[in-house]
Amino acid sequence: MSWLRVTDPSAAARLVADSLVIHADPHARATNPYHWYRTQPLTERLARLAGDEDAAPFAPAARRLLAAPERPEHHRALVAALIPMIEKFPERMRPLTDLAWQTTQRGRIGHHLGAAVGPDAPPAPSAPATAPVPERTGVPGPAAQLVVPFRDGGGGGERLRNLLACLAALRDQDEVPGGYTVTVVEADREPRRRELIAPLADEYLFAPHPGAFNKAWVVNAGVANSAVRAETVCVFDADLLPDRGFVARSLARFREPGVGAFLPYRDMLYLDEGSSVRAVRTRGPGGEPALDPAALRGFWMRRPVGGCVWLTREVFDRIGGMDERYENWGGEDVDLVLRLQSATALYAYDDFMVHLHHPVRPLRPEEARQNDEIPYMTWKPAGPIGRLDRYLVE
Repeated sequence: MSWLRVTDPSAAARLVADSLVIHADPHARATNPYHWYRTQPLTERLARLAGDEDAAPFAPAARRLLAAPERPEHHRALVAALIPMIEKFPERMRPLTDLAWQTTQRGRIGHHLGAAVGPDAPPAPSAPATAPVPERTGVPGPAAQLVVPFRDGGGGGERLRNLLACLAALRDQDEVPGGYTVTVVEADREPRRRELIAPLADEYLFAPHPGAFNKAWVVNAGVANSAVRAETVCVFDADLLPDRGFVARSLARFREPGVGAFLPYRDMLYLDEGSSVRAVRTRGPGGEPALDPAALRGFWMRRPVGGCVWLTREVFDRIGGMDERYENWGGEDVDLVLRLQSATALYAYDDFMVHLHHPVRPLRPEEARQNDEIPYMTWKPAGPIGRLDRYLVE
């Protein structure tokens, strides 16, 4: 018997149910299409095995979960049906539980169902793509610059909703000695969302570029063209929703000896659509200082490297910022982290961080590798980085 097995019946039952949800829920695929596709051969086998009516008395519960993976009552019903079977017939259930464990070990996506998420909650209505302007905590200052790259992808307005919620939460922060500055850089054909963004940001910059989104260039533009030269820089994606203590807690970490850069999280929770709307309302103006994980449903991305990175301005300048050769999505965050690990001590903390839902076009693995021809750790800019006219003069 391998010691790399889950022997607790409750834990094993949850692993099986979680793996089926990850297999069937489109929100799981949207969390990270590349890693979702990698585990599909295993989760497909698991779905066939769990849903076999002749071999498994719990098969009806498994099929109900596969048909409606977003329903928390289906997940809990399958777990309840599996536990006594695993307790009474551990060897008979071994193929199922071992396959669920193998799926979990190979994959990097996990399912999160908060204990307070109920079955009878009405579907959350769409949140409006506008936001009141909450009072700013303190005044902008040079202790930190948070750079938020943005492009409105259209669709149902979720990306804009997420950005406005993110900016409102960044205005609602604990006192930060020295102050902090939030810079939003909108990259698009025209500054289409300036009127909504500017009142919530300390700085608004427009980077003209109608082509494929270039996050690295947009971040560099935010740092290089800011009116504030801050001591620290935070690259902060527009779909993250920070708690009230986020900025002060993060800055305090730079006072630890040797910290030149860090990721504030280890795993990140990608909320489903309903939980995203509830999170925006909970953390919105006049709301709670932080989100309660028990009230949320979503999918964990284990050990992601993008989303939020803190570093000193000295380190940012020394490594030449982000690699502007990466266009569209894929590779730029990994490259940044690799170069930070080479340049300074890169720490990781364990903050609870959430990513708000927005529709994405799932990428096949071959599409996700479109920037693979760019070797990591080879960025040596020949001139100034973050030029706002980069795509106007090419």
